[in-house]
Amino acid sequence: MSLAVIAFLFVAGVAVSTDHWQLAADGRLVFSSNFSGTQLDTRVWDTCYVRFVAATGCTNFGNPQEEEWYLPSQVDVSGGVLHLVARETPTVGRNSSGAPKIYPYRSGMVTTYTSFRFTYGLVRVVARLPGGIGTWPALWLLPANGSWPPEIDIMENFGLARTELDTFHWASWNGPQEHRTTVTSPSDLARGWHRYSLDWEPGSLTWYLDGKVVDSYTGSNVPSRPMYLLANLAIDGPAASSASFDIESVQIWQR
Repeated sequence: MSLAVIAFLFVAGVAVSTDHWQLAADGRLVFSSNFSGTQLDTRVWDTCYVRFVAATGCTNFGNPQEEEWYLPSQVDVSGGVLHLVARETPTVGRNSSGAPKIYPYRSGMVTTYTSFRFTYGLVRVVARLPGGIGTWPALWLLPANGSWPPEIDIMENFGLARTELDTFHWASWNGPQEHRTTVTSPSDLARGWHRYSLDWEPGSLTWYLDGKVVDSYTGSNVPSRPMYLLANLAIDGPAASSASFDIESVQIWQR
């Protein structure tokens, strides 16, 4: 899809600042979504992984412990909020070989693969985690060319209300490597709204939680290629039905 179709979401030439990153005078807000209305804007958001047909669903075969099959029906927009909802409903999907498989949960995910890819910038997502054992919400970046690694995980949570993980995966001569940090929050991340941010610059990554630096990585492995954003609610164990990963806004700035 042409970027021109969704130009109303990408605001160029606006000098902005955040509570933790003062942009230069030529700073630009290049992507903004606040989830107004009652339907997901499918010109901006895809609801499955690349190479899957969204209407029939998908899952992440790279993580065999995941127990959900993603479907567009589990993505809801209401009250200015995106809801990625997991339900304990046995759902027929398929395995990595294409054979039918029953997944105990169905859930929701979104990506900007079709509409928006970028290289470097500040990503800020205002979200509320579902909390509870078995839930695995994540905000992450993948390369637009379909390769792996690299992968930059802005936030992962495994059900603990005050803990999130920041991870960077990259390739090396002896196989995939990773930088991973467990962050403890003074606040319950499943109550109220919290800001998850990543400042991706040449040679460096800086993670923020609610405007405070919680992790950083510097090195030549930092990606310098276009990437896109994903948000999903995976399930990796017994989880409360109707758990919801709620996202209020997504914004991306570039210098």
